[in-house]
Amino acid sequence: MEYLVVSDNHTFIISRHDGDIPVEDTPLGLYFYDTRHLSALQVRLDGQPLELLSWNDEHVYHAVCLLTNGALRSAEGGIDRQTIAVRRERVVRDAVFERLTLTNYNRTPVAFDLTIEMAVDFADIFLVRGFAGGPRGTIEPVDYQGDRLRFVYRGADEVVRVTDIDLSAIPDTVDILGAEAPPPSRGPQGEGSRRLRQLPTPARAQVHWRVELAPHATWSVTLTMTPSIHATGHPGSERDLTFEQALDEVRASYQAWDDATAMVMTDHPTLNRLLRRSSYDLRALTARFGDVLLPVAGIPWFAVPFGRDSLITSLQTLWFHPDLARGTLRYLAEHQGTQDNPWRDEQPGKILHEMRFGELANTNSAPFNPYYGSIDSTLLFLMLFATTVRWTGDQALYHDLLPAALLALDWMDLYADADGDGYIAFEPRSSAGLRIQGWKDSRDSVVHPDGTLATPPLALVEVQAYAYAARTWMADLLELMGDHNRAAEVRAGAATLKERFNVDFWLAEEGFYAQAIEVGKGPVREVTSNPGHALLCGILTPERAAQVAARLVAPDMLSSWGVRTRSAADPNYNPMSYHNGSVWPHDNSLILWGLARSGFRDQANEIAGRLLEAASHVHLCRLPELMCGYDREPGMFDSPVPYPVSCRPQAWAAGTGLLIVQSILGLEVDAFANTLRLAPHLPPWLSMVEVRNLRVGERRVDFRATRAGVEVISDGGVNVQVEQ
Repeated sequence: MEYLVVSDNHTFIISRHDGDIPVEDTPLGLYFYDTRHLSALQVRLDGQPLELLSWNDEHVYHAVCLLTNGALRSAEGGIDRQTIAVRRERVVRDAVFERLTLTNYNRTPVAFDLTIEMAVDFADIFLVRGFAGGPRGTIEPVDYQGDRLRFVYRGADEVVRVTDIDLSAIPDTVDILGAEAPPPSRGPQGEGSRRLRQLPTPARAQVHWRVELAPHATWSVTLTMTPSIHATGHPGSERDLTFEQALDEVRASYQAWDDATAMVMTDHPTLNRLLRRSSYDLRALTARFGDVLLPVAGIPWFAVPFGRDSLITSLQTLWFHPDLARGTLRYLAEHQGTQDNPWRDEQPGKILHEMRFGELANTNSAPFNPYYGSIDSTLLFLMLFATTVRWTGDQALYHDLLPAALLALDWMDLYADADGDGYIAFEPRSSAGLRIQGWKDSRDSVVHPDGTLATPPLALVEVQAYAYAARTWMADLLELMGDHNRAAEVRAGAATLKERFNVDFWLAEEGFYAQAIEVGKGPVREVTSNPGHALLCGILTPERAAQVAARLVAPDMLSSWGVRTRSAADPNYNPMSYHNGSVWPHDNSLILWGLARSGFRDQANEIAGRLLEAASHVHLCRLPELMCGYDREPGMFDSPVPYPVSCRPQAWAAGTGLLIVQSILGLEVDAFANTLRLAPHLPPWLSMVEVRNLRVGERRVDFRATRAGVEVISDGGVNVQVEQ
């Protein structure tokens, strides 16, 4: 789905590249806390649409569209095509500020009607996506007062949602339109006439100005569109900012972000662009929840806390901005499972999968407030907790969250291995939840060679690796903190798991690990990318790790753009599928990180190079959520084939470039030992990496890695150890 996105904190707007949100049924709109607060926004001159000349969306918080008129004919005469310039600027700073500047390039005065049509349906994001609905409240009649239109919705969840639209110029005419159901259109997954006919009928209005312009004169108007939610603690902006003030504020917030992060410069222009893009997108996807900041998963569908996504993003970016990990851990600990609730797939100690804030979640029509149907989030929480404390030396974080970590460990023992076979497996209990609860969560992502869907309970290969890492990394941390008895208890069983895992999951005929074990039935004998995650967890034997590394870079697995989710030689391979042959950048980043940690540096760099090549071909050098698994066809398809509904920006896709740099540098931090360890292995396409403002505890380090070695520019009092 191609769109223009402008975002800040919990507010984002997605539109066509000309800035319009059509009146027709589309997924576009202004969203705030899982509700669409604007479902149409169209600009017309004398009733005619504008023509797009160009647009710029380099900065996620600010976009500019350059447009012009078509030929305009009226009783008063005509206006030639491409003689009225329209500059459409949009910035988001809690509210959406939109400024239209019109310039007359005729040699004579002109007059025309400027019309802006807007509609608000207050649709829950699950309705927009075509999912089943639930109870609905009431949209009140549009309230117009001079320079403001107010749209109000009183929800079935007893929450009042409001969209205020303030106008810098009072219109000549305002039409409050009768409600009309929008016609159906093709949905974001191409399914023809969608269930979006279930969408509520929007409230609509048109505002009109009669604009008269002398030659080369300009006229402008600014719309300030403010979403707000009452009785929930999620108010919108109550400040009266101008467009310029909003733009200055959000620019200042990005500068503060830069000041807090590590800064990276290389001699590779595409890598530099990718890293800058990664930083911008991570900032755009970082939202405040109470007192903490954490990365939400992605725009448009997943702009909320996701356990797995937020945790993996925080692992990818720990060296770059450790505060993301701190915020993620604190938020997830606050919402840790406390009861056995099958509707939400909740269990005591379990870490959430997804937190939603819309009407369907609030009325319990969907089990997502929060939902716990993720088998790996709890394990990733433990991995991130252990790693973050060691990297930051944050004693307060350790003591504050140790109880949550111990509850997570209890969940592993008491709930995750329900049949006592030693493997962590999932079996969905919620009738409205996910059937597959690993990161490849589409219903057909775990399938036997004959096409039969594997049936839960399922023990996924990467989940067992995460479980091993969770135990061993936590045991190491507990020992470091002097809790030796508890460390021994946590480590107990890890060695047995490793021994059994390397027997039960191994497919001798493939020289690779099975995707999963169907509990009570045996392995799912499929070659997928999943075992690549095990490389970073320490569960593989050295001999088996070498075989996994070799297979991951074999032609059936390694496409022109990265490792495929499923072997191209597999009968279930589909390069256009969501999880059965596509290429996911975050999946590749964890694989190459594991390869680098396991000593397979050349293979890691090969994958990194292919991801970088993919980034060089996509808009803004922004790696998407996923790409189709096709290889390059020189002269025919020289760039990645896009997946139609890939989220952009996506947090763990944005984190990929940063984990590439960490893997190339062999960068590890131990704040308790006041030590930065570097083991650079630069690929042939890279000769220099310079890192500044790298945090080691409370100290900062600057260094430069080249083929000649590592130059420490400023050690900040940190012990820098370099392995050649």
